[in-house]
Amino acid sequence: MLAKDIMRKKVVTVEGWLTLPELAKLFAEKCISGAPVVDERGAVLGVVSHTDLVRSRREAAPGVAVYHRELDETPRSAGFHIEELEETRVDQIMTPGAIALDEETPVEKVCKVMLDSHIHRVLITRGTRLTGIVTSMDLLRALLVISKKARRAKPRVK
Repeated sequence: MLAKDIMRKKVVTVEGWLTLPELAKLFAEKCISGAPVVDERGAVLGVVSHTDLVRSRREAAPGVAVYHRELDETPRSAGFHIEELEETRVDQIMTPGAIALDEETPVEKVCKVMLDSHIHRVLITRGTRLTGIVTSMDLLRALLVISKKARRAKPRVK
């Protein structure tokens, strides 16, 4: 099974000028938890996710602890504090850059990259063109399909 077999072909993208309330509304309307951030030509600049929204909201609140800890239990911060949450733009909180894999990448490698990188989505490309996205939910759907097929393939003993 290849990335192109499980990817979502209709990728919702956002531009960096979008405000956080607009982003949150879009996520809710489209039932998604993240999206590639693109420039006016469609070139990928980074990725923004619910995690980025949570981090920005928590860092904006005084006295709130850092939103996560690394494996060594050392608190980490993105190094920014948001004062004007309603005017904050996506390009101010997004994760710059994005991990992209070719459509022909085996699903096993997609899983390994996502696990090793601690991410929930990877962009899928053909050459330099964005053609899809694979999320952790897409991988769970694929696992379910594989599991059902394996169960049906087992010979039944009478």
